[in-house]
Amino acid sequence: MSFGWLRRGCVLGVGALVLAVSVQAQPQPRPVSSRKAFVLSLVLPGLGHRYVHGGSWNGAATLFAGVEAGVWLGLANNVWRHDQVVESYRTLAAARAGAEVAGKDRRFFLNLATYRSSDEYLDVQLRARNWDALDYVRDPAFQWAWATEADFLRFRDRREQAESLRRRRTFLAAVLVGNRVLAGLSALRAVRRANRSLPGPLSLRLAPPPPAAHAPLLCLTTTL
Repeated sequence: MSFGWLRRGCVLGVGALVLAVSVQAQPQPRPVSSRKAFVLSLVLPGLGHRYVHGGSWNGAATLFAGVEAGVWLGLANNVWRHDQVVESYRTLAAARAGAEVAGKDRRFFLNLATYRSSDEYLDVQLRARNWDALDYVRDPAFQWAWATEADFLRFRDRREQAESLRRRRTFLAAVLVGNRVLAGLSALRAVRRANRSLPGPLSLRLAPPPPAAHAPLLCLTTTL
């Protein structure tokens, strides 16, 4: 007799517990794509971080984008200054050395910055027995003679300044590439952190029952 009451009590207790189980379905946050974050960073540094952080430009996104903008401004200024200096020394060569500068390559202007005249150039090549270089100045279009030593030194300084600006341009271009690579690698780290913080597919928690409940509440949370 007493065992029957015990069995009925167990069944009622299990039923009350089952009724107290709450199953909640929540939408699954999609993991961010590491490939997309890296490609976006290559297109524009900071864009990959913006994608990872849901459209926010805060933090690393602003940092990498700011570096990109600053380098582009420096590059534009470098190109403008380089063109101004080149035009300056070309004008000087035409006016003070009698050189025909139209269509001439870097070698011609290097010779103008090395030798005070085409005759000096020819004399040096003869003494060095560099026979292949003798024909270079036989054409009157490739002959020159600096009017003064000061003009020669001024031309050499301006040409060196132009070469320095050209080398700096190469450095700035390398910075643009490096900034993209660093932004991509940093975005990959941000992707790993963001995906690691996502909830698992199923979680259990024991919560206090709501006011209307008559039993402990076991909550099952699943993400879809």
